[in-house]
Amino acid sequence: MKRWPVILGRVGTVLIAIGLALFLVSLIPPAQSNFSNNDSIRESWTSYYETTLTPQQTLRVNVTANGTLDVYMLETSTGAIDRWIAEQNGSVGNVTLFDLFLNATSPLIAWHGEVHSGTIDREYSPGMVVNVVFIVSSHGSDYVSFDWSVSVITGKAPAAKVQTLSEFAIPVGIVFTIPWLNELLRARRRAQDTKGKPNSQAQT
Repeated sequence: MKRWPVILGRVGTVLIAIGLALFLVSLIPPAQSNFSNNDSIRESWTSYYETTLTPQQTLRVNVTANGTLDVYMLETSTGAIDRWIAEQNGSVGNVTLFDLFLNATSPLIAWHGEVHSGTIDREYSPGMVVNVVFIVSSHGSDYVSFDWSVSVITGKAPAAKVQTLSEFAIPVGIVFTIPWLNELLRARRRAQDTKGKPNSQAQT
């Protein structure tokens, strides 16, 4: 048997195995942690959840309110915001100083959305390991009641990317194994023909 079909066959079977393994991994559901509560707020800001995210994690935020609220995901910590406001001689929860903090540190805003007597939902995945804080603020003088929920979704790898790799690896592996399988079939036929020749000569 020629050597190159054997090498291609081995590479092909490895690619098929890897592709199948990646496909199975993509079917594994991600782990998920859920947190929820409700509150009411007016003319202030409050941090409701804080965590450290990796690129393999997604933070999902959902807020349903009976008025107008600002919702944030910031790449910072509640302590850092409190220290900045304290340096301005402000009090904790001062929404005006919170707005000034956002203006001074705008690159830290991972996402900002507004909810107006309805529901807002958002997912965020960082590009690197980062601390993220979920904050709700209100500028109105009337209390706004709202329900909030946070989910941290952890996956081994993005399913779409893994499935794409699997879809590439399996067909390439099949193509690589075809010459090897052809050589195996030819070798088997030659072996059968060789065994059959002495029998035919003996019969004559």
